Amino acid sequence: MTAPKTVLGLLASVIAVAGVLWALVAVLPIGYDFYHWYRPIPLAWLHGETRVYDEASRGFFPPPWVIWELLPFALPDIHLGMAMMVLVGLGIIAWVAFQHGGRAWAAVLAVLCPYSLNGVLVGTFDAWSLAGIYVAYLAAARRAPWLFGLGLLLATTKPQHILVTGPVLLLGVRGWPRPLLLKAAVIPALTLVLSFAVFGPDWPVRWWENYRAQPPGGYIGSAGTYLVTSTYAATNLAGIPLLPVAVGALLLAGFVLWQAWHEGLTHGTLALAVTANAIVSPHMLSQEYVGLLAIPWVGLAVRRPWLAALPYAISLPVLFRAQGLWDRLGLLDVTFPLVLMALLLLDRHRSVAVRPSRTRSQEMAATAS
Repeated sequence: MTAPKTVLGLLASVIAVAGVLWALVAVLPIGYDFYHWYRPIPLAWLHGETRVYDEASRGFFPPPWVIWELLPFALPDIHLGMAMMVLVGLGIIAWVAFQHGGRAWAAVLAVLCPYSLNGVLVGTFDAWSLAGIYVAYLAAARRAPWLFGLGLLLATTKPQHILVTGPVLLLGVRGWPRPLLLKAAVIPALTLVLSFAVFGPDWPVRWWENYRAQPPGGYIGSAGTYLVTSTYAATNLAGIPLLPVAVGALLLAGFVLWQAWHEGLTHGTLALAVTANAIVSPHMLSQEYVGLLAIPWVGLAVRRPWLAALPYAISLPVLFRAQGLWDRLGLLDVTFPLVLMALLLLDRHRSVAVRPSRTRSQEMAATAS
C-alpha cells in the first residue's frame, strides 16, 4: 500500500513542477545575466567557440566548473532554461530558510524579499552557493565527509560568498579525524584537477586577464554605481579612504572567526559568518543577498520579528530601481548587511544577558545529554 502512495506522490510532484514551469515559461522575461552570460557562454564552450575567460567570454567570472553546472539550464529553449533557473533558485531559498528558521512564514518572506526576487529573476545563481554553504553546514554536524565536500564545491559557484563563510565551515570540521578530512577533500580536489585538464592549465591567468579587460561593477575602485553594495565601492563613492575600511573589514572577519573557533559551527556563528562575508567581500551586489535573507535574517525574524523588520524595509527601494527611478538608491543597499550585523550582535548580547550562568560541569553534562 505504501509503494502506490509513494508513486502517486512522486507523480503529483512531477505534475506540479511541470505546471509551475509551464506557467513561468509563459510569463517570465529573460533575465539579463542569463541572456548575456550564463546561457550563451556555456553553449559557446560546448561548441568549441571559447576556452572561457577569453575574448569570446568577456564578463564571465565564476570558476570554470560552473560551466558544467549551467549546461542543463543552457541547453533547453531559452524560456524553459530561464524558468528552470528561477524555480531552482526560489526553491533553494525557501528550503534553506525553512530549514534554518523552522517557520513557513519566515521562509515565504525570505523568498518574496526584493533582494531574493531580484537575484533570481536577473538569471544568476547565487542561490546555488547558498545551497552549498548550508549543505556543508549540515554535513559538518552529521560528520558526512562526502556531503561536506560536495557542499564546499557548490559553495564556490560564486566565490565571493565564501571569503569568511568558507573558513568558518572549515573550522566546523577541525575536530574530524584525518580519514574523514581526506574524504571531504576528494570532490573539490578532483574537480579542481579536472578543471585544469579541461579548461587548460593557464585558466587562472586567463581569468585575471579577463578581469583586467572588463572589471565588473562594484569592485574596489570601480566607477559603477548601479546596485552597488560592496562596502569598499560605496565608501569610495562617499569619499572615505580605503585603509580604515579595509582595517575594519579585517577586524570584523577576525572577530567572526574567533567566535567560530570558540563556539564551534552553530546557527549563530553561521549567521555571523554569512553576514560578515557580505560586508567583507570586495564584490557584492544586491542580487547576491539571497544568503543573508535565508540564513541570518530568517533566524533573527523567528526570534525577534520587530528587529528583523528594519533590515527587511531596506530592501524595498529595489522595487523603485526596477522601474528606473533614482538609481543611486542602490547605495542604500550597503546598509543591509551592516544593520543586520548590528542586530545579530544585539540579539546575541540580549540572549547572553538573560541566559542563566552554568558551571563547566553543567555545560559538559548538557552537551553529553
